[in-house]
Amino acid sequence: MRRSGMLVDPSVELRTSGDFRNRLFLGEGVAIDKGSILHLGNDCGLDGVIELGHGVYVGPYCMLVSSHRLEIGENTLIGAHAYLITVNHRTDQIGVPVVNQGYRGGDIKIGKNVWIGAHVVVLPGVEIGDNAVIGAGAVVTKSVPSGETWVGVPARPQQR
Repeated sequence: MRRSGMLVDPSVELRTSGDFRNRLFLGEGVAIDKGSILHLGNDCGLDGVIELGHGVYVGPYCMLVSSHRLEIGENTLIGAHAYLITVNHRTDQIGVPVVNQGYRGGDIKIGKNVWIGAHVVVLPGVEIGDNAVIGAGAVVTKSVPSGETWVGVPARPQQR
């Protein structure tokens, strides 16, 4: 689909419950590569929102899951097979199967001009500041300040 300067590969899948028109926002020049999935769920009783700023590139086979708010700032690059997930299973009830415990989550906010490498996982409640870099394969469990490079599992500031 090419509309208003956007390029969305025909294989991109939009999973949603109900009307998504007020919950999915794509800025001018957004490109979403093949095999990616955008999931606007309401697993937590909340309608998810995904907002991609101008010039955002989502690489092939990425998964953007939002039962909260997922905001990605302009000119951000997201490498192949990245997972940005605003919701996760609860695990705090001992003796209760995980599948029966419900969900817990939080917003994800990614700043402008961020580079997220291939196979990165960003978990609920994380903010990544402007001009940050997240190295390939990192698992981001806490917020990353602007201009920093984080790598590893769990992600931490890169040692220079």
